[in-house]
Amino acid sequence: MDAQRALLDELMGAARNLTEEERRGYKEVTWDDKEVCGFYMVRFCPHDLFVNTRSDLGPCPRIHDQKLKESFEKSPRHDAYVPKFEAELALFCEKLVMDLDRRVRRGRERLAQEVEPAPPPPLPAEKSEQLSVLEEKIKNLLEQVESLGEAGKVDEAEALMRKVETLNAEKTALTQPQNDKVLMFAQEKKMALCEICGSFLVANDAAERTQSHVTGKQHVGYGMVRDFITEFKAAKEKASEEERLAQEKEAEERRKRREKEYERRRDRERSREHDVRGYRDGGRGTDSRLRNGRNGGRDRHRDRSRSRSPVKHSYRRSS
Repeated sequence: MDAQRALLDELMGAARNLTEEERRGYKEVTWDDKEVCGFYMVRFCPHDLFVNTRSDLGPCPRIHDQKLKESFEKSPRHDAYVPKFEAELALFCEKLVMDLDRRVRRGRERLAQEVEPAPPPPLPAEKSEQLSVLEEKIKNLLEQVESLGEAGKVDEAEALMRKVETLNAEKTALTQPQNDKVLMFAQEKKMALCEICGSFLVANDAAERTQSHVTGKQHVGYGMVRDFITEFKAAKEKASEEERLAQEKEAEERRKRREKEYERRRDRERSREHDVRGYRDGGRGTDSRLRNGRNGGRDRHRDRSRSRSPVKHSYRRSS
């Protein structure tokens, strides 16, 4: 039934059964509307992670709808909107983690303050009297041991030392249960701090309780948030590095194009200078040949003129 309704909604629209009056105030929601949760569209919504925990954020004020999410994933604008939604989600998650890390620092400071264990409660009057008697006997025996040792009576001194050891054992047995209770109380109260979610834990707790914490909503939720931030920053750094390399490559290509253009201009200038020098050199040779040709023509003209002029002979009269 739900599948048929979804099919009809897709074909005819969700407002197919509304009256004309109802249709006037009806607006069909699409995935790119401001009322729709972009966090839910692209990854996860933090409001869904901590329900019924100490970190509960309350219900999300925006729309979560699986059909809208599917529509977003099929949209040709999907790839264009993913970076925008992810950047907004990363900003929200970073604020969550900053607040959490402040709580973690405060918790760490609390644990760092070494609180002195409370002094053991006083012994009952009967045990206190027994303890006083034992201490007095031990004191007297030690004085006797010292005197016997000075007198060289080693065997007797060692016998008294064995009695002292026995009395010390009785003294320890009289006070030990009280000290054990204080030590056990201190160990039970020793706490640890979870660096992921900021929860206080009992150190060396049972494996079942530790596992229950690790799989709990708060720990898993903050783990997801921290993992997403790490992933987002890594992707952003990779994109920045790729953009930097692309800019460097483009700059290198521009430099090479400028160098090639400079080489072409220099080659053209060299070619023009060569042509000009060649023209000048060729012009000077032509002028010289022209001058030589004109001079040679005048010389030949003079020779021909001389050859055509009459020869004057001088005759001598005979007497």
